[in-house]
Amino acid sequence: MDFDSQKEFDEYARKQFELLNHKIKPSFHKYNTEGIKLTNAFDDKLGLKKAQRCFEKALALATNNEYTKAVACHDLGVFYFTHFARLPGAPHSNLNKAASFFSRAIANKQRQQFPDKYASSLSQLAAVYRRAANEQLWYLSREESLVKSEELHRKALKVLERSIPAFIRLNQLSIIYLNLAATLFDIDKTEKACDSQAKAFICYKEAIDWCQSNFPVSDLNSKMSLKPDKIIPLTISKLTHLSKSKEHKELCKSALEMALVFGLDPLDMMRVNPHVDISNPIVEIQLLVKEADEDSNPENVDRLSKKVHSLMVGRQSTETDQESDRVGVLIQQASSGLARVLVKKEKCIQAFITLENTSAMRFCESTSLCWLHIKDPVGQVLLGALRKLGSIYYGLNEIALMASHVNKSQLHNYLSDSAKLLKSQRSQKTNNEDVQIFNDSKYANIVDFSSRASNPLDFLKQQASLCLGDFKILGQYIDRLDTDYVKDRQRTYQITLNDLREAINTHPDQVLVKIDIEDHYNDVLVIVAYLQNNQITARGYLFNLPKNLINNVAAFVTDHKEVNTDWDLGFIDWKLMLPSHLHKVCLLPSFFASHIPWGATGKTGEKLYQLVNEVNWLPSLMYLYEQVKYYDDKTTITSVVGGDTLFDKLALHDNILTEVAESQNDFLHQLYQSNIFSFYGHCEHKHPDRPKLLFENYFVRDADMLHSVRGAERIEFWACQSGSNIPLHFLPSQVNEPFGMDMRMLESGAKTAIGSLWAVPELVTAHIKAKYDKLKNNNMSASEALLRAQRWWIESGVDEELNKITTLGEKEYLKMLECNYTENQELRALMGPILARNFKAPNVDMALLERSLKHPSAWSGMRFCGISEQQNKYIPRSELSSDQQQKVNTLITQMNLQAGFIKNAR
Repeated sequence: MDFDSQKEFDEYARKQFELLNHKIKPSFHKYNTEGIKLTNAFDDKLGLKKAQRCFEKALALATNNEYTKAVACHDLGVFYFTHFARLPGAPHSNLNKAASFFSRAIANKQRQQFPDKYASSLSQLAAVYRRAANEQLWYLSREESLVKSEELHRKALKVLERSIPAFIRLNQLSIIYLNLAATLFDIDKTEKACDSQAKAFICYKEAIDWCQSNFPVSDLNSKMSLKPDKIIPLTISKLTHLSKSKEHKELCKSALEMALVFGLDPLDMMRVNPHVDISNPIVEIQLLVKEADEDSNPENVDRLSKKVHSLMVGRQSTETDQESDRVGVLIQQASSGLARVLVKKEKCIQAFITLENTSAMRFCESTSLCWLHIKDPVGQVLLGALRKLGSIYYGLNEIALMASHVNKSQLHNYLSDSAKLLKSQRSQKTNNEDVQIFNDSKYANIVDFSSRASNPLDFLKQQASLCLGDFKILGQYIDRLDTDYVKDRQRTYQITLNDLREAINTHPDQVLVKIDIEDHYNDVLVIVAYLQNNQITARGYLFNLPKNLINNVAAFVTDHKEVNTDWDLGFIDWKLMLPSHLHKVCLLPSFFASHIPWGATGKTGEKLYQLVNEVNWLPSLMYLYEQVKYYDDKTTITSVVGGDTLFDKLALHDNILTEVAESQNDFLHQLYQSNIFSFYGHCEHKHPDRPKLLFENYFVRDADMLHSVRGAERIEFWACQSGSNIPLHFLPSQVNEPFGMDMRMLESGAKTAIGSLWAVPELVTAHIKAKYDKLKNNNMSASEALLRAQRWWIESGVDEELNKITTLGEKEYLKMLECNYTENQELRALMGPILARNFKAPNVDMALLERSLKHPSAWSGMRFCGISEQQNKYIPRSELSSDQQQKVNTLITQMNLQAGFIKNAR
């Protein structure tokens, strides 16, 4: 025994104990200990909520002791870090909270007096930055986060060079070296990482030796910060597989001997994957999926199902669309794996519902504004205010999120410019907004004020919190006015078996096809559901996904300069999957699946476009059984031409009367009045900008049209990229949402829409549109007319036009079509700018031209969204009586709202 070391240890521990308990009630330890216990024992919502309350109570009891307050902050940081992916809210938001609490502990002067405590908080903060490196919404890049993590770990190691008892130093060094090794592995500094891993184990072993020598009768586990199963298996795995050092190999033998002493199974340790980081939420999900796939017993499947559910619950408390989508990515990872497990167990209906219930969540939340109607006129006014308030809550949080990525020196100018932009974009009126109870101008004023605030982000968050409080109160009052509305709203929260039954029974002639392509899965899951003999039939199929297909098509979607159009679209067998008695297909694709032109897929002679009469792209199953309610009757049919078109004479022909839209306001006015609206021209969608229709002197974005299409029968965009599945947000995620300007029209209340997945040659667009119009004028449904026109193009249209080009020559052919092309740009006019890049020679090679015009990239990108049989419901506007207006004022007064947006009606 080393009596001097023991004395030093005891004295050091005594100082900490005395400082920790100075002016502190025993209840602090009760709550803090209970919080730690719950943190380690539970990862469910209820258990974590109890732990959080315990920690918060402990922090509140520590106000009279700065050192104890730092302890409480550190423990709260550990709590948020440990469960960052399980707690309500987005992972990056919880990591932000962890970083904030660790930073408070680090800044505490009294905590800095104890090197082990100070170093512990530094290393924990470093671990936060390492974990945040995988979070897209974190304010630093991955590289910057990992560099910051390494710096903090090394700073912690430097702190431990100060005078400190040997055992405490060794105990803390083992943790910090272990954490540093994880960061270095992430940076690909493998040799240094292995050295750090070895040092972690050496310090751990020396700490155990010291403890056993000086406290032979004490409980070793109570003294050691690391448990044996947290360091020994990882050390053996990492150093065995990743290190070339002979010393490290010898160290593995020592680690194996220690493992046997602690009763660890050597076989379990040999199975540890040195490349897997189970603290990564994606990796955790992959392991759950792997377990359920290899052994689909009820316990494993239930564990995976609970993971999906817990993530869905966590998503409810996110503060921005970006945060919602980041959680959505985790949800779709888990639900994709669960669906594959269920299909293998032949539970295809359950798999279908699992995927649909976790897809298009934001779309359904947004479109529910068009689906839900409250009968009470007073409720209609309050509901309009509620929706605006919810939008502003998300808006303020989103501005704070975007501002967090702005350089501090430019932050105030950024917020000032944002305020000016908001002032120029005052929203249009909706139902009953003549009763003015909402202060629209306050939103821009808050952002403007934040630009002059000392802490702009905190100010925006505080204002958003006030909005959320008012939102909850207002929602409670609205619910009391109309119980039917409450039931209807609650139905939009999830998709059930009864909902699937209703969707299929309402549309018995449609085959529903759920297509799931997900990151980290190498296959395509297709689930086909339809009505047969008055029963729902569902079957699941898995197909191998051709290598690089998604990347190649996505490059074409985004108009990348170097595109590969060698697309293998024959990987799927439609004839095997589709029932022979139904000829209308509704596609429900995931994000990655939505890039693929499914009409052109299938085996030779059995392509989807050859087997069915309609291919309808749907945003969600919910679209089929919910109903849009609209308040302004639309009667006109309008056709508008954009700027710089080449083949408008062909596309619009003599029997179509076109309107002139001289300004954006003209365009929006015509759109607002139209039941059917057709735009022929050009569209551009380049991230991060929003998609926009192009005119000679102005443009119209998707966001500009959202208040003008509710209740429309059909919105047609005969324009490039008008259906491109490109995420629309700042810091976007590849989440299962129906992006594209065409789908945005459905989201805003239009029944159907036509758009294009990518840039299609205008010549092809014009020919297909002309054919479509003729077929539709012969009473063919719009969806069938589009598919029939595409089929005509590929089977005979291209050949007909090539014969004309061969006979007349390119110039005369273009002249015949009254093409508005520039001199010496015949090839560009025939091919379009993207396909023309592949042609090197100045003259047209007819064989290449034929292949290009028949290639799916030229014609199959045009898609029909929605189904024509869907029914919208017209509800005439109602005016408030004076008594009803007085009731609005009375209710608002009773609510005692705080955010300042809602006021008494005038």
